[in-house]
Amino acid sequence: MLSSIGDKIKALRLQKNLSQSELCGNFMSRVVLSRIENGKALPSLEQLAYLAEKLEVPVSYFFSDSTGEKYILFEKNSSLLKDLFLAKDYYEIIKWSEENHNAFCEVEDSNKYYYLGMSYFYSNIFDKALKILKKYINAFTKSSTDFKRENIEKFSDALNSLFKIMLKNKNYEKGIHYLELARKYLYQFNALSLPVSFAIHNNLAYTYLKTCQFQKVVIILENFINYNNDIISLKIMPDIYTSLNIAYYNLGNYEKALYYIKKAILLFEFQGDHLEAGKCYLNYINTLRHSSKFKEVFEVLEKAKNDYKDDAELYHKFKIQEMILYFNIGMYEKVIELSESINTSLLSMRGKKELAFILGHIKYLNKEFEEAYRFLKKCEKYFAEENFYNDLSVIYEDLYAITGDVNYREKVLAVKNKSGRKNVIIK
Repeated sequence: MLSSIGDKIKALRLQKNLSQSELCGNFMSRVVLSRIENGKALPSLEQLAYLAEKLEVPVSYFFSDSTGEKYILFEKNSSLLKDLFLAKDYYEIIKWSEENHNAFCEVEDSNKYYYLGMSYFYSNIFDKALKILKKYINAFTKSSTDFKRENIEKFSDALNSLFKIMLKNKNYEKGIHYLELARKYLYQFNALSLPVSFAIHNNLAYTYLKTCQFQKVVIILENFINYNNDIISLKIMPDIYTSLNIAYYNLGNYEKALYYIKKAILLFEFQGDHLEAGKCYLNYINTLRHSSKFKEVFEVLEKAKNDYKDDAELYHKFKIQEMILYFNIGMYEKVIELSESINTSLLSMRGKKELAFILGHIKYLNKEFEEAYRFLKKCEKYFAEENFYNDLSVIYEDLYAITGDVNYREKVLAVKNKSGRKNVIIK
């Protein structure tokens, strides 16, 4: 029956001088039609009705010589799921699985839940993606060693997608769990050179940085770099070097931090990505500033401002860095002067909050308490969420002095010696 229906569809299509794409239109995938015509799958009733109308024959035409074989869409050992997934026909996979649940469960493809779960993920249906991908992960961990070795890339990809779902809910702990599980199996099967492995390690670094686990970033990424010493991913390695810069910078190892940010800049420039290299200069400046190399940092800053003067957004980020520099060396009048040339609409959220913090503290020092309070309240919540505890302790001290509210004094004590991320204040 498979070949009979497929042969009839193909014969009629050729007779009418239609290409596969022309016959499919926007209704169905060409990959699906190709499998039907080659006798590898049967069309659904809806697809058959569509094809009959396009080919100008009754549906019964296709069954005139049938043997009465049971009508199914997939053979149990069909590879159609894989073909649909590779063709990015995610809607077709979802639709078929939902309309033919029992038949889907019988398909003899151990990766079927990967294809379905990722189809939901790419379709932004995250609740179902979460459920199906967890089912795939559970099945994978119980499978044979040969299956694991053959499908480690799909397994890691599924875990990376689960991480992204967790990230949307800021569930960093669960997200780290999924990434660490992927890392464990990538090491176990010597698969660290796979592209997905670079993504896993990059996302792990991002999450550990976000949660102030800087030493873990160093251990994980430097081990990874040593393992892949002969392999450079132009797409991911600059980000990995940048993560190492941030980790070492927050640990106070400025020599190492400078080493890695310079490598990131060189690699971005090698790729011709001048904009990303410019963003790295922000990290370069921060590292020099916290290591108190003020002469050098002013030189780098002037060069960066000149090189990126045509990019208004990035140029304004350098202007904020210039204000922070003058703030750190106590030249507050210069800070106020520079602030008047800032177009706040061009600043990122972080830039706006840093500007509010700097102006708020200067207003406090100048005893302009009402203005100081207004500015400091603008950045208090953001700095707390970003774990900028050094800056936050200054905010709480200023607010305590302005208001006399003992709650702020308690907050100062709570964050004073807390290990967070470095930002404006140098300690």
